[in-house]
Amino acid sequence: MKRTFLAVVTALLTVSALSSHASIVWVGTTSSDVFDESNWDLSGSLVTTIDENVSIEDDVFIGAGPFSNAPVIPDLAGQVRFQLADAKMLTLDGGSLVAAGNDGVGGAPGTVNGPAIAILGGGSFNPFFIVNGVSLTIDGASSATMNGGGNPINLSTVDLAPGATFTFGGETPEAFTAEHLSKFSVNGAPAVIDGNIKLVSDGAIGSIVTAVAVPEPSSAVLLTLAGLGVLIRRRR
Repeated sequence: MKRTFLAVVTALLTVSALSSHASIVWVGTTSSDVFDESNWDLSGSLVTTIDENVSIEDDVFIGAGPFSNAPVIPDLAGQVRFQLADAKMLTLDGGSLVAAGNDGVGGAPGTVNGPAIAILGGGSFNPFFIVNGVSLTIDGASSATMNGGGNPINLSTVDLAPGATFTFGGETPEAFTAEHLSKFSVNGAPAVIDGNIKLVSDGAIGSIVTAVAVPEPSSAVLLTLAGLGVLIRRRR
């Protein structure tokens, strides 16, 4: 949990630097296909090819645009990953990344220290799943949606800031509680239903998780004392 919290703090403090210095930047010149190198500015990187299930050995940045084409993981045969190397970061700052099919984002199989993904500034992240050591952080203005069932957060963790939302298209609240609650945190603290997160059904077979701010202990004490004061005055 500490690593996910540090990752989101670092991302929030350095987002402007990331936008100007990320080595691989989405431009969307030709199409929406994330595996078409002509859609990326690779001039600041040693990376020359971006292929499915092959680790990208550099940081990746997707901004808000406007772009002629927004990035999409295409619906290819089988189930593929937009894959980042260990300790590399994918940042969506006001941008979006969508999977057209049942494909996802992740690290290399067997990784110990996988990639980080930061969703910031109203960004939206909509893969089918994340896998293999991903540390996903979402700020209070941003969201993620994963429509995969079974285990869409596979060998990965999610840290939310208050206000962030995470929607599961194929995981009921009961399934979330049993399978994914332990993978979630809010500002680095373990997620607690009806504490720092709210969990509701999406009205079908999914669920919606929303991170909420929890009053600091000092604030809670002051509110309690104020309430006691009101009661005392009323009794008098």
